[in-house]
Amino acid sequence: MALKFIQGLYSFILIFITAIVSKYFTDIGLEAFYDTINIPQSSPENNYFRYIWRGIYVLLFLSFYIILLSKKSISEFDDANSLFISQLFLQILWTFSFFYMEQLVASSIVIVLLLGVVFLMLHSFYQINKFSCFILFPYVIWLMFATYLNIYIAFIN
Repeated sequence: MALKFIQGLYSFILIFITAIVSKYFTDIGLEAFYDTINIPQSSPENNYFRYIWRGIYVLLFLSFYIILLSKKSISEFDDANSLFISQLFLQILWTFSFFYMEQLVASSIVIVLLLGVVFLMLHSFYQINKFSCFILFPYVIWLMFATYLNIYIAFIN
């Protein structure tokens, strides 16, 4: 029972730190930068982003917690854990490069890398627990849309 609690806490702390740091960079960029650039009409209103990301963070928590509970071997866990942490780091790096540093081309590169790491993570999760992979499909769809937006914004600005 204590192990399950520690695993849940580990998953929660990783996501919580990512959410707080990403929100910090995003808030700075929204105030000083985002309204000054051209954005496509397909971009959602700013207030929708927070709700979308809250849902995504819940799905990431649940998915990773399932992985922690159902790991089959140390090597499978190491791969899944490394990829999960890598994609969280790239999320932070993306918000830093896009919103804080206002680097549209660099952030386009970062988000493409993020999408690649997420696909690798999904493959790793699928090997361990199929359900943990499937519940992240909304995240992948959102990330693909965000990649399109980022590249489009970089192109038109």
